[in-house]
Amino acid sequence: MSAIQRVILRRLRNAVITIFGIITLNFFLINVMGNPLDLINRAPNISPTIRTDTCIRLGLCGPDGQQLDLSQRFISYLKDFFTGNMGTSFYWKGTPVIDVILPALGWTLLLIGTSTVITILIGMVVGALSAQMRGRPFDIAATGLGLFFYGMPFFWLALIMQLSFTRPQFGLNWWPVFPSSQEYDFSIAVFSWTKVSNLLSALYHLILPATTLALGTVAGVALVMRNSLIDVMTEDYVVTARAKGLPSRLILRRHVLPNGLPPMVTLIALDMAFIFGGAYQVEYVFSYRGIGWVTITAINAFDFPVLQFVVVLGGIAVVIANFVADLILLKIDPRIKVA
Repeated sequence: MSAIQRVILRRLRNAVITIFGIITLNFFLINVMGNPLDLINRAPNISPTIRTDTCIRLGLCGPDGQQLDLSQRFISYLKDFFTGNMGTSFYWKGTPVIDVILPALGWTLLLIGTSTVITILIGMVVGALSAQMRGRPFDIAATGLGLFFYGMPFFWLALIMQLSFTRPQFGLNWWPVFPSSQEYDFSIAVFSWTKVSNLLSALYHLILPATTLALGTVAGVALVMRNSLIDVMTEDYVVTARAKGLPSRLILRRHVLPNGLPPMVTLIALDMAFIFGGAYQVEYVFSYRGIGWVTITAINAFDFPVLQFVVVLGGIAVVIANFVADLILLKIDPRIKVA
């Protein structure tokens, strides 16, 4: 077995251990919020038979109708999780959790994926230009404007975007106007990704939420890119290339950018967690029915099965993103020791 294969297996092992820790910690943190049986017991005009059947169906009681303690529920939770049974929702009338999450997950992946692409493209270009024009007006303006949006809470930025671009402003007929809520036009009877009109409606409703997330995160990418390239520009091989009379654009493209990219890989992986958290606020403000909207609704309804699966899903996504980032770094950065 080669050295790099041993490194991959070791990091894969660490990822699996981390995921199991997330699953375990998630169960106990969610259950600290309270006992969901209290909600069932407080429901008026429910016969003892229906209450017992509901308790059994939701996995809170055993087949004999006796309430399960926390350790028994944890063992049952692990068994169900690894067999693909995520339980049933309390709020969505007994719907399987997987059927609640999967449609919302598709919308969230579309939102996060779009905003991430925008963030990476704009952030890397702005960061590279700022590094090349260090100390000039463009660098100062880009850094200041980026930090302004970076320090603004996502929910506040979403509200500002919603108020500014959902109706014409200042009496200007050419002012851009976009939908203020929903993930597509609900007048569509049955949404289908294969229909061009449905796809255009989804993309039209995506503009404001995706732009809001991108504005809130692009500064981090731009600043890291700028600082990384500035460090590389002080290296001897770059100074030598400049002394040989090579054009600045050629130096930036062939010498500076390739050696300044490794920190960006780690940052992008970490930003996935940050964007995922910010998407919760943006989705709720725009009534965009993704994972964030489902999560906040589940919190308000004490829907523990949905909350457990959402938290685990987010944790697993972050672990996988960092694992993939480690593999990419091993490939593109020869300075990383694999022995």
